[in-house]
Amino acid sequence: MSLPTALSLCSLLASGFAVLAVGAVYSRLRLLERTALNPGNTLLSDEHPIAPKALQPTGNATTTLVLLLSDGCSVCGVVWRAAADYVATHDLGRSRLVALFPSQGAARTFGDAPGLECVVDPGMWSALSEGYTPCLYLIGTSGRVTDRRFVYTDTDVSALLAGLARATDPTGSHHAL
Repeated sequence: MSLPTALSLCSLLASGFAVLAVGAVYSRLRLLERTALNPGNTLLSDEHPIAPKALQPTGNATTTLVLLLSDGCSVCGVVWRAAADYVATHDLGRSRLVALFPSQGAARTFGDAPGLECVVDPGMWSALSEGYTPCLYLIGTSGRVTDRRFVYTDTDVSALLAGLARATDPTGSHHAL
């Protein structure tokens, strides 16, 4: 076998490997799109992680909506203000609204909001975090995360909160989170 033929075969082998690697990455991205990035998908219906005990509904509450926030994210401020406005204008009924921060510094960045429970716990924050903030988690009475929503710069946060409020009220008679 001549040198040019050997180099051509090696080049063909490397190209074939590259095509297979790109195909595998593409396949994984499509699976991610169908599952993790689509919160209503049935492919995730059996994957409900358990939330830390301190975030589960307490007392008469039937649900907890957790706002996973950090100080390094510009959209987190939008979520914070929308949640504060929501709490000020709506009855939470039998629900609990919790803002979860990784540090005291992060919590101080946002200040106070009457009616909005703030929790600073790096361990719980890490347990829920999927590497992106802000994220909203809906936790049912069993302690399972029943819904998870990522919030982006173009997300209508008020509409998202109202939608989650409707999801927590099976009768649809009032808008309690």
